[in-house]
Amino acid sequence: MTAVFRQFLPLDLVYARGIVLPHDTTSLIIGIITLVLTGVYFFRSKGPSYAEFPLATLEGESARDSWFNNGRKLMLVALEKYSNRPFKVITGTGPKIIVPNRFADELRNNPALNFNKAFIHDFFPEYPGMQPLKEFSAHDSITAETIRTKLTQSLGLVTEDLVDETTSCLHDLYGDNLDGEWRTTVLKESVLDMVVRLSSRVFLGKNLCREQKWLTIAKTYAVDAVTATFALRRVPSILRLFAHWFMAEFRRCRQAVREAHLMIDAEVAKRKTIVDECIAAGKKPPKVADAIGWMHETALARKVKVEYVDAQLSLSMAAIHTTTEVTCQAIFDVCSHPEVLQPLRDEIIEVIGKNGWSKTSLYRLKFMDSFLKESSRARPRNLAVVNRHVESDVQLSDGSVLPKNSLCIVLADFSNPKFYPEPEKFDAWRFIRAQERPGEENAWSMVSVAAEQMSFGIGKHACPGRFFAVNEVKIALCHLLLKYDWRFVPGKGRPVSTSFELEDSISTTGEMQYKRRQEEVNLDLAI
Repeated sequence: MTAVFRQFLPLDLVYARGIVLPHDTTSLIIGIITLVLTGVYFFRSKGPSYAEFPLATLEGESARDSWFNNGRKLMLVALEKYSNRPFKVITGTGPKIIVPNRFADELRNNPALNFNKAFIHDFFPEYPGMQPLKEFSAHDSITAETIRTKLTQSLGLVTEDLVDETTSCLHDLYGDNLDGEWRTTVLKESVLDMVVRLSSRVFLGKNLCREQKWLTIAKTYAVDAVTATFALRRVPSILRLFAHWFMAEFRRCRQAVREAHLMIDAEVAKRKTIVDECIAAGKKPPKVADAIGWMHETALARKVKVEYVDAQLSLSMAAIHTTTEVTCQAIFDVCSHPEVLQPLRDEIIEVIGKNGWSKTSLYRLKFMDSFLKESSRARPRNLAVVNRHVESDVQLSDGSVLPKNSLCIVLADFSNPKFYPEPEKFDAWRFIRAQERPGEENAWSMVSVAAEQMSFGIGKHACPGRFFAVNEVKIALCHLLLKYDWRFVPGKGRPVSTSFELEDSISTTGEMQYKRRQEEVNLDLAI
């Protein structure tokens, strides 16, 4: 054990200012620390009992490896083996109870299930460099309130900005050369670059959204933060307090936060001065259409301080990568199911060509909405969008009891034939038909949430930014499909996704080919 701690302890602190301790003294210090931490680890208060629930594993694999490497297969095997009753798994942050989707409605707003505590347990937001995750996890944070009360209400206001930024960044990323040549791109990389710019236009305004240094921070911070949490889950819990200081992902997160302060603090100071001067003069502050201004207004109303860097990076985390995944998946599915391409283009030409860009126009893209929802259903990104800490015993309808202080995951289910006839079939028109049923006209849109529709969560913690995200994807997809043809690289086919636990992610190296085409509607001028 002493050798392990030699690897992780910052011994430069021991030798600070030229004071060199004898080797025996150093060993003694390390030994004492080891004994203390070992004592804490083994004699801490007893946690909740998971004994009632059977342990799910795959044949030939440990419970932990089954979860890490084949989480989705593990769910299928365990749900069948345990007759769709709750069971437990061993995750990187300890045991968790897997609650089948059939219990989702009875748990959706149960006050004993705490989102924030579960998030803290899994994502280590108390560690230096991870402050944006702490802001992200708080249901009553300035960020969450800004999304709910400002961003969602301003979708019409930001539509033109999103269209303008899409036009500009696609020119930079893919070009406008109508030479008929196919070009190759790593799709996730280029779409991520696009989404970072679109989101930053709304979150930070035009001044910073094209600043390359900020774009790099916004893009890489989310990747590093998520990767860091996944990596730390593989480290024994007794070592995490030290290990994170030496992990490259955590170092990059700390550096990103420092650099973001240099850029954002000056912009915030300038904005606050303008608003404060207007208020002092009894004038109405200028109308804003970005999150910095909205956060300042919200903070004034609540009389609280805003950590703008943490808030901006948490917004980036919430918006950028989910939107990137959905957009890439849509392009893949257009190529996998070519019968949807012309109907999608026809709808864009009809709706945007006649009505121009507006929030209402985006709502009228009904087939696109159905296609996007089916794309997300057929290949769901995450089956574990509802993670909760149980604050008091909760009895389920089958008699099972989720014990106090346990952790649980309520599974999503996108293949229940009761809701999705022929679930194995990709049907882009599925949700068009669903909305034609009496009383269900608004029940099956891309932003709808329910037990059987958990892409954006469920209940009071359903993603508040989903309305913005879906509009952003629709605007991007209009441009991508009308301005470019897409195909898989000949001989390679659809890029294979990567999996970890219950998440499935677009390949970071998967290539696609595109060529510029003459769009039927001038999307750049249809405002």
